[in-house]
Amino acid sequence: MSKDADIIVIGGGIIGCSVTYQLSKLGKKVLQIEREDITRGAAGATDGVVGYHTKKPGAQMDLAVQSISMFEHLSEELGEDVEYGFHCGGMQPVEDQLQWDILSGIVEEQRKSGVDIRMISIEEAREIEPMLAPDLKGALYSPTGGKVNPIKLTIAFSNAAKKLGATVMTETEVTDLIMEGTAVKGVKTTKGDFYADAVVNSCGAWAANIGKMAGLNIPIQPRKGQLIVTEPIGPFMDVTLQCARYNVIKFRPEAVDDPAALKIGNSLSIEQTETGGLIIGGTREFVGYDRENSLEAIETILRRAVRFFPALKDICFIRAFAGLRPYTPDGLPLIGKVNAREGFYIAAGHEGDGIALSPITGKLLAEQIVYGKESYSLESFDPNRFPLESA
Repeated sequence: MSKDADIIVIGGGIIGCSVTYQLSKLGKKVLQIEREDITRGAAGATDGVVGYHTKKPGAQMDLAVQSISMFEHLSEELGEDVEYGFHCGGMQPVEDQLQWDILSGIVEEQRKSGVDIRMISIEEAREIEPMLAPDLKGALYSPTGGKVNPIKLTIAFSNAAKKLGATVMTETEVTDLIMEGTAVKGVKTTKGDFYADAVVNSCGAWAANIGKMAGLNIPIQPRKGQLIVTEPIGPFMDVTLQCARYNVIKFRPEAVDDPAALKIGNSLSIEQTETGGLIIGGTREFVGYDRENSLEAIETILRRAVRFFPALKDICFIRAFAGLRPYTPDGLPLIGKVNAREGFYIAAGHEGDGIALSPITGKLLAEQIVYGKESYSLESFDPNRFPLESA
């Protein structure tokens, strides 16, 4: 049995491309395999928010602090402009006292990680974003929020990896894992069998399918998010903005009493791209692998946008799309070695935080694989916190 690579990475999304790049940077011969093409999954169907204010307080927030510090020099490091904008700010306007109280409690916990997040009045919020509706109560605000072009970032990771010697195979489906007892030795694909010392499962919402090939129950399932793109307009907003319901649904869903909102997990997420168009979302829906847009979601998203930005009522939208976020039961990704399967690693389950956490995920997992220990603890994200072996 000849070895085709040191490590095989399954998945061509932003996490898989980051892992491939970082492993290549550490001198490993990497083969990356993608069923479709780079960015065809969640990385190509998302906004580019890179901020602290949407992160779960505690371990996830602390990891985000590590990751976001890496963004400032990524364009230079990767040799391509990834359109990263730091200090554009992140904001979550609130509509009522209940939302204000919930977000205030979340902010208090988030600030324990040393980040600049605070609650401000609607007058202060409108000084930052004058187009906001004046009847809002106030807002959560993080002045260090940023945004990036997720497609350009994913492709930049991939191109940089290839320059370092990585092989990237697209339009290639992994049909099974090659096992020797409980050890993973390689992959079977539609283009042949490939062998390596280690295999990384970076398949996002499809990670559980790869896990089954190893006899594992990986607790990741797809959660659909729908988005809309408007026609290009003049300068309209600077911050990346989500309504307060975004964090409330994410962290305190029991506080939402609107059945329609809970059904599709609707909240507002909006940012303006460098070309002038607005990306408006979004939803959180458990509908399997369905990636179709629905009229119900589009109407709800647009009504939500006009509620917070009345001036958008006459703007045309030009397309809608949807992606699948990889959801986990505790809201934290799975990053690291699977103890029950020698040579098998997971980097998946980031849900809506994959873009922001992509640099640090690739770096730390690569260190764990190559050195046996990462430079920043991944204990809270250990895949083995779940009972992974099938009964």
